[in-house]
Amino acid sequence: MSPLALAFAVLHIDNSPTALGLVVASWTVPMVGFMLIGGALADRLPRALVLRGCNLIEGAVQLTSAVLVLTGTAQIWHLIVLQFIGGTAVAVSYPAFHGMVPILLPEADRKAAYLLLSQAQSALQVLGPTVAGIIVAVSSPGWALLVDAATFFVAAIFLSLLRLPPNDRPDAGESVLEDFRAGWSFARTLGWVLPVASLSLVFNAVVSGAVGGAGPGHRQSHGRCGRLGARTVSGSPRLFGFAFVLSRVTIRRPLLAAQYGFLATAAPMVALAFAAQVLPLSAAFVISGCGVCLINLAWNLTVQEKVPEAMLSRIMAIDGFFGFVAMPIGQVAVGPVSAWFGSQDVQLGAAAIVVVTFVIGATRPAIRRVRLHGPGRAGGG
Repeated sequence: MSPLALAFAVLHIDNSPTALGLVVASWTVPMVGFMLIGGALADRLPRALVLRGCNLIEGAVQLTSAVLVLTGTAQIWHLIVLQFIGGTAVAVSYPAFHGMVPILLPEADRKAAYLLLSQAQSALQVLGPTVAGIIVAVSSPGWALLVDAATFFVAAIFLSLLRLPPNDRPDAGESVLEDFRAGWSFARTLGWVLPVASLSLVFNAVVSGAVGGAGPGHRQSHGRCGRLGARTVSGSPRLFGFAFVLSRVTIRRPLLAAQYGFLATAAPMVALAFAAQVLPLSAAFVISGCGVCLINLAWNLTVQEKVPEAMLSRIMAIDGFFGFVAMPIGQVAVGPVSAWFGSQDVQLGAAAIVVVTFVIGATRPAIRRVRLHGPGRAGGG
């Protein structure tokens, strides 16, 4: 809810794209910049405690923002400082969250859990902005921020109900920085974490630029409502249908499967290059959405089987860092590139980069040799 509500709040204070960019960047920069250290911190402390604390911080950030907006006293620098605090909290909560499933559930139930999380997150990507838009339309961005703040406090209450075993870390280093170095060294030892993260960087940069950056401005005849409708439709199979299909499929080579998921993200690029109707755009986003669902499941299943619980958050932080840092790169680069080559050529070029990157990833031995052994048969490699 908060991105949309914050955008309207900022534009009400200062109707300037520069001001909005500064507020957005004040959240993104610490979230990306502190992600790797956040993973080490999440592995060092009890994850439920870390998550509860981060939710309380984010709730306080949104509550303060809401009060400032509702009372008419909010200034741009207020929101910049608050979003910096919130982004820092996310840098810790993101890897902590992704290390929770193996603690909460036995291995046989984790696939269903990851699919359920994917469904919930996909639903909220549609429902969150929708609810925020309604609240902003009938009242004020401040009320949307207030509702958003309440969700963080409710999450903290839920997390307080968890009863988990003590977080014994006999191998913990003397400092968080030492834990970070140990996590990076372990990722290099595995052999597949950094290659997958590097490929993810390329894919995310291309997708965020071509679809998130150039896509909205491409072919004005599509219409804003049509494009939004296409993306909304693409959420439905991710919510239910494709998740049920994946629940009945046995994935043996998960990282190879993830490369096919990445390949599916090229579909909207091809559709944006050639199609002017909502229906083919919707179909393309459906394909892309299914691909993202496959990527998330394959990666999570691989990490939970191949990585010891004490290292989970650090490995997820490395993946998150490479993925998130790529997005602004693509968004910044796409404007000048589109102005030079034209929107259609950019979309086709981006699709070609996705295909080439897929071929590189699918033929890497470090990626192809990783196999899932299933519950009770965890192995290395």
